[in-house]
Amino acid sequence: MPMNLFSALRTAARLGDPPLQIGSPWSTPATLETIVWPDLFGLDAVPLTRAEAMSVPAVKRARQIIAGTIARLPLDADPGTLPIWLDRTDEPVSAFHRMLWTVDDLLFYGWSLWRVDRGTTGTIRHAYRVRWDRWAFDNDGAVLVDGAHVAPSSVVLIPGIDDGLLCDGHRAVRHASLLLTAADRAAETPTANLELHQTNDRPMTNDQISELVASWAAARRGKNGGVAYTNSAIEVKEHGDIDAHLLVEGRNAAAVDVARAAGIPAAMIDATTTAASLTYETTAGRNQELVTYGLAPIMAAIAARLSLDDVTPHGVRVEFATDAFTSDPTSPAAPNPAPGAVAPSAPPAAHRAPGGRGVPNGQEVPA
Repeated sequence: MPMNLFSALRTAARLGDPPLQIGSPWSTPATLETIVWPDLFGLDAVPLTRAEAMSVPAVKRARQIIAGTIARLPLDADPGTLPIWLDRTDEPVSAFHRMLWTVDDLLFYGWSLWRVDRGTTGTIRHAYRVRWDRWAFDNDGAVLVDGAHVAPSSVVLIPGIDDGLLCDGHRAVRHASLLLTAADRAAETPTANLELHQTNDRPMTNDQISELVASWAAARRGKNGGVAYTNSAIEVKEHGDIDAHLLVEGRNAAAVDVARAAGIPAAMIDATTTAASLTYETTAGRNQELVTYGLAPIMAAIAARLSLDDVTPHGVRVEFATDAFTSDPTSPAAPNPAPGAVAPSAPPAAHRAPGGRGVPNGQEVPA
């Protein structure tokens, strides 16, 4: 990688305010940490992890749509042919999964890193995505892999469009997670919130109180239909029921916020806005809306990075081919031309090798 290009990416890594702390997706927080941090500093001080985010159905659905769709789209090069290493790998991880997890990195963290093997002329021959927990930036913005500095030419650093969902969207995701927790509690508590009020002056120890509350809670969730027993010394008082309507609408609103944070239309994750109406829309129309208003920024970020001179030859522009994804497969075929009419010219062929594979410059397609 040319030093001026790598320096520019290093500078970009240092721009902006310091991001919120992001928990590693591969680490499990200690029990003491999960107890002390929320109690002392509030839940906002607890780093939002990818695991917590993916436990929210709206986030999981958004990730499946964004990463799964972009990874399925083929890459094209203009002019020329697509380098073969962008279409395939010699490792157990396929090109599809390499792109899938690259998009995952950009969605959640805002950055992704590929390790590359180059030939004697400096042309990339193989590329492998580096797992997020294995690399980091040092204080100067240089890349560390497994704690050690790496040569700029041995990696391809891919910047995203923002600081990632775990940073920029942490409030929306955490709010949705808390609503799920509230729904779980509501499911475990079949009736209103209760107070067991003592009506006499006989003192009760803390153990006795805890045992009484525990037995009542177990009875309400038990197989006897929530039936429990009180004597003349205990009066049951209701203090309001959980608003199930609020939970339903609140979870839908949280899903809409997650869709906004993820950058896709809310309807794509089955969330509805207040002004939403039922309208007929074709599959092609929905796909076009998804690409235009959701996937295009991430696709542009990846394509722009792959089009730089340290990745592909000078003057070659890489882009995602979306025509097949956004076209209507049910549209009628064009009618045959009338006798004597001039048939329309065929569309230009895509810049791809036979069989759908690209070829590196100066190399033949293997048999």
